[in-house]
Amino acid sequence: MKIHSKDSAMSINEENFLLELMVEEIPAMFQTNAIANLKDIITGKLEKNKIRYENVRAYITPRRMMFMAKLGSHIPAFTEEKKGPQTSAPAEVINKFLKSLGISRDDCCEKIVDKKSFIVANVSHPQQSTKDLLEDIVVTSIAEIQWKKSMHWRDHSFNFVRPIRNILCIFCDEHVKVEFKEINLQSNDYTFGHRFMSTGKISVKNPHDYVKKMKESSVIVDPAERKKIILDGFEKISAKNGVSIEITDRLLEEVLGLVENPVVLLGQIPEKFMKLPEEALITPMRVHQRYFPVRKGQKLAPFFALVSNNLIEDGGKEIIKGNERVLNARLSDALFFYETDLQKPLESHLENLKKIAFNEKLGTVFDRIMRICDVCDFVWNDISGDFHGLPKNDVPVLLKRTAVLSKCDLSTHMVSEFPELQGIMGSYYSALQGENKFICAAIGEQYKAIDEIKSPLGALFSLADKIEIITSFFAIGKEPTRSKDPFALRRAAIGLIRIIRKYNISLDLYEIIGKTFEKLSSSFDGLNPNTVESVYSFIMERLKVTLKESGIPHEIVTSVIAAERQDIRPVAKPTISEDFLGDTERRIAVYLGVHEDSSTGSTTKIPDRGRLRNGSINRIFDKANVLNQTLQSSEGESLVSCYRRSKNILAPYEKENSSREIHCDRSMCVEQCERDLLDALDTLQCSLDVVEGSSLDSCEKLRKKVSLCASIEKKTITFFEDILINVDDEKLRQNRINILQKLMVIFEKFLPEITDIKQACACSRNSVLFRDRCI
Repeated sequence: MKIHSKDSAMSINEENFLLELMVEEIPAMFQTNAIANLKDIITGKLEKNKIRYENVRAYITPRRMMFMAKLGSHIPAFTEEKKGPQTSAPAEVINKFLKSLGISRDDCCEKIVDKKSFIVANVSHPQQSTKDLLEDIVVTSIAEIQWKKSMHWRDHSFNFVRPIRNILCIFCDEHVKVEFKEINLQSNDYTFGHRFMSTGKISVKNPHDYVKKMKESSVIVDPAERKKIILDGFEKISAKNGVSIEITDRLLEEVLGLVENPVVLLGQIPEKFMKLPEEALITPMRVHQRYFPVRKGQKLAPFFALVSNNLIEDGGKEIIKGNERVLNARLSDALFFYETDLQKPLESHLENLKKIAFNEKLGTVFDRIMRICDVCDFVWNDISGDFHGLPKNDVPVLLKRTAVLSKCDLSTHMVSEFPELQGIMGSYYSALQGENKFICAAIGEQYKAIDEIKSPLGALFSLADKIEIITSFFAIGKEPTRSKDPFALRRAAIGLIRIIRKYNISLDLYEIIGKTFEKLSSSFDGLNPNTVESVYSFIMERLKVTLKESGIPHEIVTSVIAAERQDIRPVAKPTISEDFLGDTERRIAVYLGVHEDSSTGSTTKIPDRGRLRNGSINRIFDKANVLNQTLQSSEGESLVSCYRRSKNILAPYEKENSSREIHCDRSMCVEQCERDLLDALDTLQCSLDVVEGSSLDSCEKLRKKVSLCASIEKKTITFFEDILINVDDEKLRQNRINILQKLMVIFEKFLPEITDIKQACACSRNSVLFRDRCI
């Protein structure tokens, strides 16, 4: 709601309302959301109270939250229409409405709304002073600020992120009295400056006066201005010393939330610590001390940049010394841990992992490593040929060695002190102890985002790791819910799909999940017997999400996945006698899909779960993209039109022809268009068989098949226009039905992706045209 020039209070240039909450240090991570929240709350209340406003500004520092705006001095008188109950409502309902407004029935009129008669009252509101409403707006706004964590102090029941120490509230150069009874605090017309660089109260008249006096008291209220001071300071240091400062947005935002008067300084790191791996130097600097690493060229330089909230007369020398002393202590610990860890092989830590619990129902970290080793075997045995430059004969050994060493650094001194370095230190230790370079790279990449995984071995290991962790947690009933995913299984599933896609990995995911569950079942009891199907469905749902996010319509995603589920690679199902099965073995038999009754000796096959065939995730991606493009082309329109129209015509005859064999008799074709369509279908089927048996990839096959099927459009349309199906001659009618059934069977056999044409039509950019042509 904007202020109009007619309002007399708008003649001044600056904002006329100021609210400052002075608070003990607000955690940096909460500040951005908190100040945005306060701004939204106050402006919402101004609108609700019909107070005109503009030039809204909201700032935050570690010790204060500020809201400034230009407000109208008063709310003009206005009349508001209040709709009450229907005239036919009970008397007590009507009286309650009248009482709430303090009026009588004679003050109301009746109004027809949607053919119903309602009691309507015109309520007049007199002109009000904005200042009279501000106390309630301020108090309720403070109370409504949302915090992830809050506290209460003294004997107050009111919760806030930190104790509120002062409330400054000014409107039109006058103090606005605000009484916050919950914390026994009243507002003032003064505030306080920087904690260390200012003393005494600061009297404030208006927002402009406030900003000026705050700067004189060493407080920069605008975060953007503080950010510019920091970046300018970094540039000066870089230019003076011939270095570059490594800035991350996250650290910069955090530092902005720690200082009110930023001063950039440069500290030095003793040369003896430079032998540490870069990450071991950067982590204490960035994570623990909020310092910025410094580089000279590509190498880490023996310096660090810090942002101080205080500057004393010596130019910051004492501050630099103090920060150097703190960092040196941390780096001394890191160097000691690093040198101690190198004194014994990384593999020797494997035994210690037997003492580290992974999950109470899934054993120790050592147990998990053994399972990952097995999954690595399952994954690699399902992949044929060399893999992105890795010789097939070497990969199984490399993968298993990677799995064995992958978590060993969890029990090292360095990772115990700096958990952020897990995986990274394992990579360094294994390299220094002579392990294969592929293994070292894979260990270092195991916790990285998929885009950061550069080594093929790292991709395979990450794939096995994710399959194991998803299957394990599903097996013990810890699958994600709608609102919670404490073990990040959705992220793991999406990562798994992205790895398969990025490295074009072809494997039978369902079978690998089954084998992983089989291994789990041999070690633990009480697992969910539906784990394999649940995990597979879970990954397929994430696949759908990934495809939709890439711009593929939902209908195409669903139809392609359904088509792939129908095309299943046959798997031999062994017969297992129940007499020799324990609880674990029965679960495995359920997975294998067989069950034998010991009393009768009969064997029952459990229905196939409809899993996708080998390598289908990549094929789904490719086919979905091809089908999406196809359905937006003229060929796609022709294809959908032919199939959909045939399906509609045959719908009345579906039951009587469901079990009848399709046989088209050419001698029964009395019209030329019947013979033409039948000949075209015979030719089409032969052509499609050739394409299906060719060595083309699945996407190229799809394109060829679409083009071939679309080629019979003209003959099909002529058939639709010239031929009457429902004729008296039963044999002639059945032959014509059989011709259309043959068309549908061909489409369903060779192009199952488009068998649900209703959905396919809905996702086309020309869906209206499709529907018109399909009727």
